Amino acid sequence: MKRSTIYAVSRMLFISALIVLPGFSFTQAQDSGNQQLFLPLVVNGEQRSSIFGLEMVRVTAERGLTLVQSSDTQWVRRNALRWKHIEATEGVYTWDAPQLKQLEQEMITASESGINLILVVHGSPRWATSPYEVDCAPINPAKYQRFAAFMSEVVKRYSVPPYNVRYWEVLNEPDGALNAKDEIYGCWGDANDPYFGGEAYGNMLKVVSRAMRAANAQIKILHGGLYLPTPYNTQDKDSLPGRFFEGVLRTGAGNSFDIVSFHSYYHLSTFNRNNLNIREDWRVDYIRDLLAQYNVGEKPLIRTESALLCSEATPECRWAQADFMARLYTRSMRDGLLANVWYVYDSDGWFSGALIEPGDVFAPRPSYFAYRHVATTLSDVRYLGLIEGLPETAEGYRFQHFNGTQTWVVWSDYESRLNIKVPASAQVRCTLRDGSSYPCTNNKGVVSLPTLGGNTLYLTIQ
Repeated sequence: MKRSTIYAVSRMLFISALIVLPGFSFTQAQDSGNQQLFLPLVVNGEQRSSIFGLEMVRVTAERGLTLVQSSDTQWVRRNALRWKHIEATEGVYTWDAPQLKQLEQEMITASESGINLILVVHGSPRWATSPYEVDCAPINPAKYQRFAAFMSEVVKRYSVPPYNVRYWEVLNEPDGALNAKDEIYGCWGDANDPYFGGEAYGNMLKVVSRAMRAANAQIKILHGGLYLPTPYNTQDKDSLPGRFFEGVLRTGAGNSFDIVSFHSYYHLSTFNRNNLNIREDWRVDYIRDLLAQYNVGEKPLIRTESALLCSEATPECRWAQADFMARLYTRSMRDGLLANVWYVYDSDGWFSGALIEPGDVFAPRPSYFAYRHVATTLSDVRYLGLIEGLPETAEGYRFQHFNGTQTWVVWSDYESRLNIKVPASAQVRCTLRDGSSYPCTNNKGVVSLPTLGGNTLYLTIQ
């Protein structure tokens, strides 16, 4: 089927309603006094959490929330709560800034939509970062208690109805190098420190986390999203940022966060699709190995920023991003991540990553349809393992739904026919990356497929 045909058919279906599967609800809320606790997805009596998430510029209908809701998205991240907007003057809280009122409505909207909102706090006031003059800089240790008091206030205010923010990320990319201007990411990185500033962040987090948990013990604290550009190597002086997280753990701050947040990006070369085929993200084992080394124990991991980035918004870029969707999310499920967040759903400001046209939120791109299909298809599954017997040029994974049905996801960028072994008596139905049907037959336990040419095939096996 031609790509143009696939896109035209999908474009006609973009306003389809939210898929509701029997026997489960996205979130269930239990009231206890004035607290509202959000529980995981419940499927036939078993708890299950969906991995699918997006970062949004605004959690509003005007920024495409309708299509987000129709894609079974459970997680939305907003890097938006700035300390300096609320406590510009030390000790004086102001809650009427226009940016804050807008964000408060987004919190309510997310809660009413059953979405887990990950709220990132950043943007320190100048009095807190002195002698540094930028809002992403390390907080002065003398002001840790002030930051703790601030975080206590915002948790008390926003972790209860009608806002119900449960997931709190303390700064964004604190392992970024110290910067000369205000940024939405942290810049605690100190090239003159053997742990690149990680110990300072860890010492701050120990103070702040106690105050946050005292304000509401039901919240979850995310370590600031780790940029982690490279693993630390004693022979490479430029790899020092990779030691930031170790610095955090050295301070004993391992119990000061509940979830490790980290970022991974892949870049598309016009002449090379190999970045689509990087099967392992080294950061996953790197983080887990450090947690084990410092006897912290297992922690959930969320990849809070990820995307296939393009230097130019070409048709090749758009289709490559669509091809990448199933790869990114199935590999994340294979690796046991709690969630994976695509950056950014409704903006091209970061290397053309939007899933919809930023100027027309009802104009989804091929990547949106691919995202929606993988999310709606695999929202209630557990990971079984690799599809066995595939050639090295192909990759695929098996998942099982709670009703016993299995979904297998497979792709290849190469010109090779695939013969997939399935149970001889199984009924098999196939769809492409956007959900359109694709003819396939179980011939005595073998499903033969022509070359996929980058497309993704989903096999539903009953």
